Amino acid sequence: MLARELLNTEFTPLAPQDKISAALAKMDAWQTTHIPVREVTTGKLVGMISFEDIADVPDDSQEVNTVELNSSIYVFSSQHLFEVARRMLEYEVRLLPVVDRDGIYLGIVEKKNVLEAFSKMLNITTTGSVITVEVTKEDFTISELVHLIETEGAKILGLTVDQPADDSLKLRISIKISHIDTSAVVSSLQRHGYQTTTENRNDLLQTDISSRADELLRYLDI
Repeated sequence: MLARELLNTEFTPLAPQDKISAALAKMDAWQTTHIPVREVTTGKLVGMISFEDIADVPDDSQEVNTVELNSSIYVFSSQHLFEVARRMLEYEVRLLPVVDRDGIYLGIVEKKNVLEAFSKMLNITTTGSVITVEVTKEDFTISELVHLIETEGAKILGLTVDQPADDSLKLRISIKISHIDTSAVVSSLQRHGYQTTTENRNDLLQTDISSRADELLRYLDI
């Protein structure tokens, strides 16, 4: 999924000539502390204004261009959802401007749209079961896992890989499959030397696939 597929075009960036009072009002309305500023004539971003920059300004009738702006934070419309999420996490922003290859502003992506996109991509709410497989980095082969699972007639609906901080630890691969009964798949994996854990199907929203998405988007509570 690409950034252009998540665009919100209803949001209007600030212009350099807008009042600081307008910036504060927009931050309140969109529940954000950072607002992009766009040059009206060119359509290009000129920076970002943050709540910290203007919270203590004594006269909110001043124009935005009287405040030193932060560098623009954005993604290109052709960049993947993963890059959108990475930049949101890196800069701790709730909305992220999207531009074309010429730097022209196209719209924003909101954090809620990113979370919804990850939920769809990982099939979190789709009926199924989750199997967790632990394996060393040297032994991890995605093609073999896919083959063993599909040989038992199951389809992979979502897959995440938890990279350990310590190189001596094993990778933890969480795989959501279409089957409710995972016994055949688990038996096949174990016969081939994989250490597995099957999650309770009634707790699917608490499984590793869901928690990985929540961790990736932990800025939601910031």
